[in-house]
Amino acid sequence: MRNKNLLLAAAAALTLGASAASAQAWMPIIERQAVLNDRIDAGLATGEITGAEARMMRDDMASLVALEGTYRYGGLSARERLDLDRRFALIDDQMRLAVRTGGADSYVAMEDRKLDLDARIEQGLRSGQLTTAEAEVLRDDFNEIARIEASYRVDGLSAEERADLNRRFDELGAAIRVARADPDRTYGWNRY
Repeated sequence: MRNKNLLLAAAAALTLGASAASAQAWMPIIERQAVLNDRIDAGLATGEITGAEARMMRDDMASLVALEGTYRYGGLSARERLDLDRRFALIDDQMRLAVRTGGADSYVAMEDRKLDLDARIEQGLRSGQLTTAEAEVLRDDFNEIARIEASYRVDGLSAEERADLNRRFDELGAAIRVARADPDRTYGWNRY
């Protein structure tokens, strides 16, 4: 009987420890706000970011903290945590983009790359360099990269995941370039 009680006590301790560890794994947005505010202050002090950029990021973070408060009313679900993580990642990308130094190893925000690639597909479609079918295939490839990025962002982008996404974006950029320049066009319009 005593051994059984010891086993039950040990199991309860492990369960409580595991639930406490999993609860600590996710950092609330308000705590992330404090960290980001420190980074913003440092960026302002060194002149890496402007006052306007700092205000914009602080406003975005304040909105995100308010959204977290709304989500917490009634309990914070896993889906809501993912949404908060995704939104914070966008603000974090803005901060990284704002403080980049330029050059070969500069950080290019994923959102900027996605907007650029989407604009290139749209421009190719409008100019007649891409057929509707080509644009659909390129957009499907684009959406697949977006799905992969979303799955990577669940637990934060690692250096390997960021490199994989950059490689995929480069390949899509090359595919857009080839599709827009292929020889089955006459004066910018499809012959068929």
